[in-house]
Amino acid sequence: MEKQLSIAECDRILTGPGSPMETEEKVIFGRRLTVWKHLPPTFRDFLIFNLQKYSQKEFISSPLPLREPFKSSKSLTDKADPRERLTFGDVLDRSLKLAAWMRSRGIKVGDRVVIGGKNCTGWIVSFIAVHLIGAVTVCLNCWVPREQMVYSIKMVEPSMVLLDEERAEILGPFTHVKESGLPPMFCWEESGHLPSVVEIYSTPNNQGTKEVLDGVGLAGLGPESDAVIFYSSGTSGFPKAVLSTQRMALSNAISGMVATARALLRAGLPLPQPPKPTDPQRVVLLSVPLFHVTGCLSWLLRAITNGSKFVTSRKWDVKEAVRLIVEEGVHTVGGVPAIASQILQSPDLPDNIALDSIFYGGAPPSKHMANEVRKRWPKAAVIQGYGLTETNAVACAVSGADYLSRPDSTGPPVPICEIRIVNPDTRKPLSTGQQGLILIKGAQVMKCYYGNEQATRQAIDEEGWFDTGDAGYLDEDGFLFIKDRLKDLIIRGGENIASMDVENALTSHPHIDEVAAIALPHPILGEVVGAVVTLRESAKARGVKVTEESILGHVRSKLPKHAMPAMVIIWEGGLPKNVNGKTMKKEIKSVAVKEWERRQSVNNRGAKAKL
Repeated sequence: MEKQLSIAECDRILTGPGSPMETEEKVIFGRRLTVWKHLPPTFRDFLIFNLQKYSQKEFISSPLPLREPFKSSKSLTDKADPRERLTFGDVLDRSLKLAAWMRSRGIKVGDRVVIGGKNCTGWIVSFIAVHLIGAVTVCLNCWVPREQMVYSIKMVEPSMVLLDEERAEILGPFTHVKESGLPPMFCWEESGHLPSVVEIYSTPNNQGTKEVLDGVGLAGLGPESDAVIFYSSGTSGFPKAVLSTQRMALSNAISGMVATARALLRAGLPLPQPPKPTDPQRVVLLSVPLFHVTGCLSWLLRAITNGSKFVTSRKWDVKEAVRLIVEEGVHTVGGVPAIASQILQSPDLPDNIALDSIFYGGAPPSKHMANEVRKRWPKAAVIQGYGLTETNAVACAVSGADYLSRPDSTGPPVPICEIRIVNPDTRKPLSTGQQGLILIKGAQVMKCYYGNEQATRQAIDEEGWFDTGDAGYLDEDGFLFIKDRLKDLIIRGGENIASMDVENALTSHPHIDEVAAIALPHPILGEVVGAVVTLRESAKARGVKVTEESILGHVRSKLPKHAMPAMVIIWEGGLPKNVNGKTMKKEIKSVAVKEWERRQSVNNRGAKAKL
């Protein structure tokens, strides 16, 4: 039996001369970095090449808009099918028309255009159209309350906003207030709240679309041009706008393939050939929001790279997901571990359905997840990744036998990425196996937090090392293990929730004094929000009755659904603090988790929390 290749040996093969994953060194913004040599220079180049390459293949299978669908003579939509079906060529055609229309309204290279909506055709077309004219896509988090959406839009100073009908209804009233500071807003569906852009898809504009396709007016657009903004919840209580260049964000189109390639080489198997238009089509079920880096830069870019059919739904529902897996012939699912777990455990999933690949990241999976998947689908490739919004998705990834042998590891860093473990106080590097703060450096690390130089300097040092806020260690083979979070975040089904957001909402209650928001374990979602509160002395003196239910009722309108506490404990006396007066959350969490587990054992309270 041949000796198994090491990770370093695999990477030398993968990144060698002539390989699609070949790397080279470049000085970018004053830092010498390893980059993917054959990465397309811009999103525009990447999108046009692949949309034309697979033009005859079906690309999107999406729920029909609530009102009229886009008008397109090329649509594959069947009247008996409640879904909209478009080829790669259809999507390019619509995107060119939308891009030409945006250019006619003055949108140019580098302008920021906000995209806000559910996973649907309109979101994807808008994303592509913005990049066709070299503008910057701003992917609005649509799970936050209206006030945070408005704040998020204003902070990036956009030139235009494109929305679905639901967001148009939420944000439309602000367009009538001159002092709102919001730019022109349009809806990509028929809407009575904002001007609609639906009609442009059936309006000929041959000259405008030709100029867009030919690249007219794109002087200066290149790999280091601004490309995309995602929002990171962070721990400040306010979202931060994560700005990345074309190269930074596009890097994940290749980084996302590394784990599979390494697993094949480690197993002594040949690498697959680059996908061709004539290859049998793969079908991918999208289960996470496109406004997240995972949904956009991992799932959408992978589908476009491989010419896969991209199946979407309006919101996550395991019954609907299973129905789509069966009816659409889905091969690949994933997102966060909670998604894979729910599908795996669904009683509705037929025994004869065999998925062949499952990807997840964004939250720590159960150690047993890999074996559970392998037991149900022995031939399925299981890939786990680790990354952040600020690293444009994948920084580390693992698959195959390596994942089965190290199910609690997120794998080695991809070849363009470096991982360093340091003492969180001194920032001195630690040895193999020692736990410390995880720093990441590489060509995929964000450019900055838009409009927030102070936060950028706090996150990225002069050498380019990004502070993840996570704690972990590297083993002797270079595999990363995440052990804790130094940032005060709760990750519910892959969605980052800043404890401060929850605490601010709770302290707005007139009778609450102190608050500590903590993470509670959940078998499906990984974590849910818990809160421990104390009451004001004035409320106690007056005998005011404050209950868990009344507290939850107070914050229901102040928090998005995913950030609502699953349990609130009213603590007697003051919250425990250390000698510096800092709330001792570990001690509080220990007590809260015991109460949470007691409740679940009694009546399974909280176990049915939904994504």
